[in-house]
Amino acid sequence: MSVKSELKEKVACLKKISIFKDLVENSKAMREIASLFKTVHFSAGENVIEEKIHGHSIYIIKDGSVEVIKKTLHGDSYVVVDLSADMNIFFGEVGLLNPDERSATVRCKTDCEFYKLEREQFLEFGDKNPRIGLVITREISSIVCKRLRKANNDILTLFDALVEEVGLSEGIE
Repeated sequence: MSVKSELKEKVACLKKISIFKDLVENSKAMREIASLFKTVHFSAGENVIEEKIHGHSIYIIKDGSVEVIKKTLHGDSYVVVDLSADMNIFFGEVGLLNPDERSATVRCKTDCEFYKLEREQFLEFGDKNPRIGLVITREISSIVCKRLRKANNDILTLFDALVEEVGLSEGIE
């Protein structure tokens, strides 16, 4: 595949990804962003990212399917969700802003192809193109805020259920 057709394919894929939704009409910006992404391959069974390991890349599923896995406090693993390329899915986006520990493991269910962007390239791009970098950063921040609100609501729901259970058992003896 020629470099030009590969870039065109990346742009088409990125236009379907929500963090770029405010840039889809800006062809030049989309080409510049798409050129930052590298294509990487993983085999079925391989981990793309691992829970508790520091990460600094975002991945967009180009082809294949993955499972997101979390560990309980006792170290037992469970599948949170299955994701596939036809869902226009990305993961690891927080690593572009904060290269901290990953919150889950992402394992390939099939042979997979991803578009990958490293934090360093994203930051360099943002320094050279602050308006475009800001648009992407705002969208990632919005996603993180929505997740935080949901987590807060989930905690309140669990707390209410615990209080109700303790009340039904007439307190703790």
